[in-house]
Amino acid sequence: MSSDQNPDSWITDWEFSERYPVYTRANAGEVLPDPSSPLNVTLVWNKGLNIGWREGYVEHLGTHLASEIDEEMPEIIGNFGGYHYTNFSMTELNGARLPGLTVPVWNSLWVGDHPGIPEYVEKPGHQNAELTAGLAEKTAWSLTTDTFPEAEEAKHRADLARANRPDVTAMSDQALVDHARSFVPDLIFCYAYHPVTTTLSTMGPAVAGALLESIGEADKLGDLLSGLGGVDSAEPSYALWSMGRLVAGSAELTALFDDGLATLLEAVDASGTPDAKQFRTDFDDFLYKYGSRAPNEWDIRSDSWESKPVLALLAVNGMRMSPAENDPELIRKRNQAKRIALTAELAAKMPDDATRQSFLDAAKSITKFMPWRERTKTACVKVMGEMRTALYELGHRMVDRGVMGDHHDVTMLLDDELDAFVADPESFVDTIADRREQYLALFDLEPPFFLFEKLPLSQWPRRTEHKAQIAAPGDALSGVGGAPGVSRGRARILHDPYEVGDLAEGDIIVAPQTDPAWTPLFVFAGGVVVNVGATITHSSIVCRELGIPCAVSVQDATSRIPDGAMIEVDGNTGTVTVL
Repeated sequence: MSSDQNPDSWITDWEFSERYPVYTRANAGEVLPDPSSPLNVTLVWNKGLNIGWREGYVEHLGTHLASEIDEEMPEIIGNFGGYHYTNFSMTELNGARLPGLTVPVWNSLWVGDHPGIPEYVEKPGHQNAELTAGLAEKTAWSLTTDTFPEAEEAKHRADLARANRPDVTAMSDQALVDHARSFVPDLIFCYAYHPVTTTLSTMGPAVAGALLESIGEADKLGDLLSGLGGVDSAEPSYALWSMGRLVAGSAELTALFDDGLATLLEAVDASGTPDAKQFRTDFDDFLYKYGSRAPNEWDIRSDSWESKPVLALLAVNGMRMSPAENDPELIRKRNQAKRIALTAELAAKMPDDATRQSFLDAAKSITKFMPWRERTKTACVKVMGEMRTALYELGHRMVDRGVMGDHHDVTMLLDDELDAFVADPESFVDTIADRREQYLALFDLEPPFFLFEKLPLSQWPRRTEHKAQIAAPGDALSGVGGAPGVSRGRARILHDPYEVGDLAEGDIIVAPQTDPAWTPLFVFAGGVVVNVGATITHSSIVCRELGIPCAVSVQDATSRIPDGAMIEVDGNTGTVTVL
């Protein structure tokens, strides 16, 4: 690649699908909020995750025919301007074929209440009686099963990948590349079951919601989605909380944290006291179990908690200052007890035995498939963590050789360039520097929420140009209810989970979107508001586990809500009112 690259396209841009011509940032913007690095697109997604997604739709879930999705470059996603998009047109087939659903209802489940949702136009072949019959069997099974071995196998594969990590410092450059690529089959397997768990996780809420509406209790659905337990993306919060309590109860550790985080681990290692040893043991165990997680964790360019431990220490630092009643495990247990009692109460209101059993089946399915959805997702992230470890080692070596100035820049390469790069790294010096400059320029783009045609990058809006009307006292911003409850507090506009400023107990976090790196902040927040999302996205699921109100799909919330304003969040309706 040279500096005279076409300014209207980017090196990893996909061809725009004529058959499925509408793309959206919904859900994709939560998974990959930033431009995806070239190596991440061409290795992790094109070769791994996207192939698994196709396999999931065609072979395991049965929403699509093999002939409807390209084998090598499945149109399920797209990458334009470096930004990850989901193919909206293709996912509409799920709504057209899943029994008991319509396309508008399906769209609202994962896109939310976005004003730009295009009107659905049915086309020949969208309805498929044979697929719908198979899906009816699959959804009926989802409402009664107690096991999903494939989700556990995905977790097992990911855990095995971490347990069998070799000494990467002893590997040759080519061996590091080969090792990173060796995880592609695991990525395919783990992600093949993610669309299955994601789709089937909507069945319980859909059935329960319809039955609750029939008895005038529709507003109780959010409580049935809370306190589930076993949600892998919430698990790090419990471990971080435990370490935070250890620090808060130790004068020595408190003093070390007060001195700053930059050299904290060195100070802990030098201490040798029981408290210091316990903290180091707990922290190392945390990094082993959860070290692959981080902001923007679906891009191997992004640092994880393991590759940059200070990110995890920042989370512990926040936890140690939170009051004891914010213990996330106690909150989860309280929500769980409330959910169990409410389930029995609502079941008793059902008009007959058959309806009552259908409701109980749906309520049980919620407790199974929501956690399984997070399990298949977490497995993929953990496998990606092993790829990151190998590639970062290669990057560090290249920094030492003067090939690049930052080890992250190894991800400026394409997958099919890696072998040539290893053979002659110096020949890529200009390519990497040039590509990095152009890649960083993509961060100034404001990716359109919907793409209806391939828009030249010169026509994309710039973040610096986007001006939203500031909300005034009394204004109500509409969104979608993500987690039930109502709370009032000071709005804190955050774009990064590690640049929290003066975030205080009870403040309302207002963010573009969230991933597991944000979860520790939820523990002492009064509520959460996000620009994008739906009832089955990360912010909603974790807020329900922690018992705090959440409003999602509140368009331009981070631009319209003034930082520091008093606001009210209604997680039942998705309404945010500026007070």
